Amino acid sequence: MIEKIKIDFEISGTKISIPFEAICSVTDKLFKGFVVVEYQPNNEVIEYVSLETFVNKVSKQKLTAEELANQIFQEVENLIQPKHLKVLVDVKSSEAHQPAEIWIEK
Repeated sequence: MIEKIKIDFEISGTKISIPFEAICSVTDKLFKGFVVVEYQPNNEVIEYVSLETFVNKVSKQKLTAEELANQIFQEVENLIQPKHLKVLVDVKSSEAHQPAEIWIEK
């Protein structure tokens, strides 16, 4: 589970980039890159190490890049309800296809 930290001051934005490796549930092949979480917090922020732990845990499942983005987006959205949130899965290399970027933004 991702942990959060309460803040009592304004933050314009936060951007966290975490490397990942996963096995695609469609092709059964390795893909890897970075999960980038960008958000504008309300009054709580994400604790970085716990986000990295969560990304590593989720990426151990067989899944698509879209599913990876969705799981992380839903968890962050539910946890801190930021003013703005974007989760980008930046696939830098894949044994099945060319690099790709997938994102969910609100």
